[in-house]
Amino acid sequence: DIDTACKAAFTICDNVYRRVCNPEDCGVFGVKIEYPSSGNVRGLTALAVSKGTYSASEVIMGEYKIVKPGMKAKKSSVKVNAKDFAGQYKLSERYFTQKESALIPEIPSWYVIPEQVVTICDFAKRTTNSQLPMRNFMLRGAAGSGKTEGAKAIAAGLGLPYMFLTCSADDEKFDFIGQILPNIEGIDFADPQDSVYIPSNEEIDEDPAGAYYNMTGDFNDSITPDEVRDAIAKMIDEKNKKREEKDFRYVYTPLIEAIKNGYVIEIQEPTVIAKQGVLVGLNSLLDNCKAIKLITGEVIERHPDTVIILTTNTDYNGCREMNQSIISRMNLIFDMDTPDVRTMTERAMGITGCKDKPVVKKMAETIEKIAKECRESMISDGSCGMRELISWVQSFMLCEDALEAAEYTVLSSVSADSENRELIRSTCIAPVFETA
Repeated sequence: DIDTACKAAFTICDNVYRRVCNPEDCGVFGVKIEYPSSGNVRGLTALAVSKGTYSASEVIMGEYKIVKPGMKAKKSSVKVNAKDFAGQYKLSERYFTQKESALIPEIPSWYVIPEQVVTICDFAKRTTNSQLPMRNFMLRGAAGSGKTEGAKAIAAGLGLPYMFLTCSADDEKFDFIGQILPNIEGIDFADPQDSVYIPSNEEIDEDPAGAYYNMTGDFNDSITPDEVRDAIAKMIDEKNKKREEKDFRYVYTPLIEAIKNGYVIEIQEPTVIAKQGVLVGLNSLLDNCKAIKLITGEVIERHPDTVIILTTNTDYNGCREMNQSIISRMNLIFDMDTPDVRTMTERAMGITGCKDKPVVKKMAETIEKIAKECRESMISDGSCGMRELISWVQSFMLCEDALEAAEYTVLSSVSADSENRELIRSTCIAPVFETA
């Protein structure tokens, strides 16, 4: 019936028109569209569509996807409970000391476990008995997208201790595998628990009894500062005698500790390292169940449970391309998307303890809007994401003025240029939080 079909089509068109042109009147069903201030909407080329490489900068409603012939519907993601997730993907039955158990992360109840984290834990466990178990992973994403939190969640899901190592531009290979350091004043760098606590002169003069107690565990209310110093000299002398002329010790890095003992190790921002050959020198450790020889002659074999996670942001100033040999040794590589408004709101409230959900939600929406404005206006000398939102909420809780709090949290982070800050203030923040 052509008349019935036309009437249905007209109704649908009118429905879409009203949702787009009058979103405020449609409530939660309205489709809000913000056009770039420049008026130039980037075109979508046929080549980008055919290759499936086009990525939407923002999803206004629903789920974005490129429809291709034969494409199967994606399974709907299910929210995983933090309590049910922790320790559910153990790679083997192991006993951990009290110190090691303290390194196993606990997942906060408010944390929404990303699908990528669940996939990594699942694949790591299911390939354990295979010839090539999956143990190397990479998480890429913008600042505040949850890469480090994701690495901690992976450790929690696997039930393994978590350690991290942060890279810098001038890192060398020995910054990853360890260094030889001298034993100074009886302190054994390789075993901090066996070292002597040495109180400062200020501590001794102000509270000799407390300084002596912190050093020995014995409380002597009548002890004098000079007696404390005599006790320090005696203790160091005894310590030196036990050293048996060992003046230098080799100190493991977190990477070597994790490799040797079977922990989860997160290597943060490896793309900032100036020399690409530094990480390449660790390829033997990235190969499963391989080993590396230290300068001491000790051979460190990789524990079969060791999980290495590289977390990086290629958009940071100073970032360089990752060497292909490193990428080829990653079993899974995931791009972490910036959290949506709902997730940012829940995380910010969970971390800060703020109970004013409507205001926090407005802040999250504003952060999202600021990030979009920075992309369109090519403001790239700052940062605006989850961390800025958390700082903003914390400051708001103290000063109780969202606009004032934004000045020294969000705006100060978004750009060092005063004109850029004024643009963000006038277009994104003031219209929402400026009181009449």
